[in-house]
Amino acid sequence: MFETLEVGKQIKGSDFNELQQQLRERLLMAQLDLAGRDYPVIIVVAGLDGAGKGSLVQQLNEWMDPRWIETNTFWEHSDEEESRPYFWRFWRSLPARGQIGIFLGSWYTRPAQAAVGEEMGQEEFALYCKQIESFERLLTDDGALVIKLWLHISHDTQQARLQDDSPHRKSMPRSSDHPYELRGKYNRTLEVSEQLILATDSSHSPWQLLEAEDRYYRDITAGELILEAMLYRAGKEPAAAPPHIPATELVTGPQPTVLNSVDLALDLKGDEYREKLEHCQAQLRDLGWLAYQQKRSVVAVFEGWDAAGKGSAIRRVTRAIDPRLFRLVQFSAPTDEERAHHYLWRFWRQLQRDGRCTFYDRSWYGRVLVERVEQFAAPAEWQRAYSEINRFERQLVEHGIILLKFWIHISKEEQEKRFLARQNTAHKQHKLTDDDWRNREKWHEYELAVDQMVSRTSTHHAPWTLVAGNSKPYARIQILETFCRTIGSALEA
Repeated sequence: MFETLEVGKQIKGSDFNELQQQLRERLLMAQLDLAGRDYPVIIVVAGLDGAGKGSLVQQLNEWMDPRWIETNTFWEHSDEEESRPYFWRFWRSLPARGQIGIFLGSWYTRPAQAAVGEEMGQEEFALYCKQIESFERLLTDDGALVIKLWLHISHDTQQARLQDDSPHRKSMPRSSDHPYELRGKYNRTLEVSEQLILATDSSHSPWQLLEAEDRYYRDITAGELILEAMLYRAGKEPAAAPPHIPATELVTGPQPTVLNSVDLALDLKGDEYREKLEHCQAQLRDLGWLAYQQKRSVVAVFEGWDAAGKGSAIRRVTRAIDPRLFRLVQFSAPTDEERAHHYLWRFWRQLQRDGRCTFYDRSWYGRVLVERVEQFAAPAEWQRAYSEINRFERQLVEHGIILLKFWIHISKEEQEKRFLARQNTAHKQHKLTDDDWRNREKWHEYELAVDQMVSRTSTHHAPWTLVAGNSKPYARIQILETFCRTIGSALEA
């Protein structure tokens, strides 16, 4: 989940000055509008130590009128708090209707730190997560707008920031005298954080994950998210930008996405490809029968750009598995029957019994891709889909299913080359539609949707594999090797 938040998004200082002036004016207007409304805004700022949570809160207080903002910190625990139930300290600090409350350190802090330090067992941690979800639902059911921001930085960045011994750093109080990640527990912190986010990411109070390596990008993006949430809650239009493209990019230009990390120059040719293909298919053939014997099902999701080579990759997989052991299902626009049900219904009903494979050519991720970009789903529908999908996939994995998810990435130039090849080849012309050409015009909007999809749904139990697809032979082998490695590891366990 968090590795997708290390792609190098940043904003130049000159662009920041222009953006913050516009953002400040709009935040102030939203704050003034909020004063006349009958609900409060609750902003939770959480994330890794050293990610700049305090600096962000300071910036928000500077952009808005601090007279109507209450900033709450809970890193000093009083006897008064400790002698009462855990949530008492937060109830007494909640903002009144029409006001903003910022929680720097919140109901998430104690269970997260206790779980990282292994002072709290898994069952107690899960109970805390349920209590948090229930607490936030009480607030939102009463009308509160809850905005939750999670700030992420890399391990190297965190070490550099937390070990900075400059006079300015020394004068800044921290939420802990002993940041727990500094004790060699960065990876454990990420593991606990993912569990916490997945357990408390809901439609009524979703998490927003931010890359916080660059402070300008962090602050502007956080401010935009807060503004858009306040405008949406008030029933007003969001920022005046093209659909699904952040207002930031109108000034800065496109930001890097997780897809930029895919090396599209990777290639395989000739004998090397054929040797690897034969080896992987032979291994997968044996693993398919072993999974059947152990009653372990395999579910594989194939997503990617139009003309990315999903079909040819799937064929290389299915050729290695006995036809009696798998079912391949393809999805396009839902039928009338499917639209009459929850969008996950048509995918649930295709799952094969234990020991068999289900391959999805397009999947439930259409909700946060094509349905989002083409506006077939309302913002509230696709925004809550991340948590719905994560919970759906967790149910699959907890049942014992081995889950694989592939996004086949190609360059825009390679896609055009393949489109023209289809257009000029009689037996391939049926593969090319007017919609394919229209979708190319929204390439960047789909890039942003994929970036958010991966960051929100690439979890420890269901990670995404980003496939380098400019070379079809390389993509096929990468997919086959991932199949063999993942299934083999699961069956050994």
